Amino acid sequence: MNSEKIKGYCEEALSITELQGVQDGLAFLIGEKFALLYYQLKTAHNKLKFLYPDSVHENQTNSIPQGNRALQLSYTLTINENYKGVFEQVDKLEEVLDHFIEEIRDSFLIQDIQDYLSSYPRLSFKETAPSDEMDFLEESPTMTAQDIFSEVEDILIVDEMKKLFT
Repeated sequence: MNSEKIKGYCEEALSITELQGVQDGLAFLIGEKFALLYYQLKTAHNKLKFLYPDSVHENQTNSIPQGNRALQLSYTLTINENYKGVFEQVDKLEEVLDHFIEEIRDSFLIQDIQDYLSSYPRLSFKETAPSDEMDFLEESPTMTAQDIFSEVEDILIVDEMKKLFT
């Protein structure tokens, strides 16, 4: 995602805001476009999470013997070689995310962004069918376990995103 695309999303969100209101504009920008990028970065981070443990608890042992420098070096080189693409992807996504945050802050009032995130919206980048297509005459189906997990995941992601816009 490049700078022009991000600016285009912000301009489109501002157009939506003029027609339908701030919540809908931010739902498009943050709930659809930004959340997808944030989710991709989070997924890439999770791939790397256990490669370099930050700390080892007292009751856990490190899988690499501390005295064996050759094994530690070999492990590090193997990780760097096998996960090079993921490391590069994380770096690129972090750059784009920072730029996206700046553009969102330039386009919308911080209070509007915080109000939107405080409403704990559903993140529409994961939706398969728009809610307009539901037939309201029929009884709505019960929530599945997947629906509940998805909603909880949205809440956790929105909580993390709130920290980016404080």
